[in-house]
Amino acid sequence: MTQKNIIPEHQSPTGEYNYNDYSEKMDDLIFTYDKDFYPLDEDLPDPQIDPVIPGAKVPLNKVGIAPVDLPIRVRRRDGTEQILQSQASLYCSLDDPNVKGLNLSRLYLLMHDHIRDHITIDGIKNVLAEMANKQGSNHAYCKLRFKYPWIQKALRSRAPLTDRDIVEHNFEELANGEKISLRKLEGHIGYNVILEGEYHRQLDVGFTPNHPPLSEYKFYLTVEYVYSSTCPCSFELAHNAKEKRKAAANAHSQRSIMRTTIQFDPDNIVWIEDMVELHRQHIPTEVQVVVKRRDEQAFAEINGSNLLFSEDAVRIIYGALDKWFDEGKIFDFRIITDHLESLHPWSAIALVSKGILGGLR
Repeated sequence: MTQKNIIPEHQSPTGEYNYNDYSEKMDDLIFTYDKDFYPLDEDLPDPQIDPVIPGAKVPLNKVGIAPVDLPIRVRRRDGTEQILQSQASLYCSLDDPNVKGLNLSRLYLLMHDHIRDHITIDGIKNVLAEMANKQGSNHAYCKLRFKYPWIQKALRSRAPLTDRDIVEHNFEELANGEKISLRKLEGHIGYNVILEGEYHRQLDVGFTPNHPPLSEYKFYLTVEYVYSSTCPCSFELAHNAKEKRKAAANAHSQRSIMRTTIQFDPDNIVWIEDMVELHRQHIPTEVQVVVKRRDEQAFAEINGSNLLFSEDAVRIIYGALDKWFDEGKIFDFRIITDHLESLHPWSAIALVSKGILGGLR
């Protein structure tokens, strides 16, 4: 007796499963996906041809895609490279009010082809220019957000003493005769970073097919620096209570977040490490990743030596960035800090920018 081929429920003759088969209700339609079918472009409808545009026929400032997960290879200041996970945003201007929209899938392919293997300023320039040219846009924007890990040394704790330290005299001897390495313990701390590129076609300059219009590129780097801020007012009040009444009192401090944005010269880039070092130098109360008792004590001392209102913090970094500006290292800058108050149920926020006409605000 011949056994019939029994097809499991919801499985098509080609092996695919279909859990929503309406073929019995709609027998004029095929409810099996044909994975081998490949249509020609001319056989597919295109909504961009004779488009129906609802609403006002106006140009749009930005049309694009975000956030797009993209692994990127980032070059460090020391020449090494690291693969990081980023989230990308890509936008173009839609300048013709009679065009319905942009081809957004092209934006992803351009980004994937130009900057996934090795992120460079030239690579971002190529993405921006091709985005604008292929979409017929006068403006294009690319933004990459990623976490940048870097080494942070402990405030006081030393690494274990090794034979190499002894041979190279890389140690010191304490008062009790104990030898300790001069190398400090280290850990990785991550910085939230945003790298932005902009392309702007210069429309007020005459051009011919042999002389295309001029274009302008702008590049911005934002680094988030997390530090501790101790309130100067609270510090004095606590000291007063201890001094006059022997009352145990403690100044309030809090984790604080500074977001510093610079516009830099694409031909003379500013490294992420440069930005971090500037903040570490001028606001040394950065949150710590490697902490033993001696480091916690050191952190308390550093906070006591660097009392900060939010206004103080942005003014300090302004002064440092203004020197970069005078040296021509950067074209513009903006500083925003957020002190996540432990005394209040709100934050203390301060913002300052260089004040360039048409610049960062």
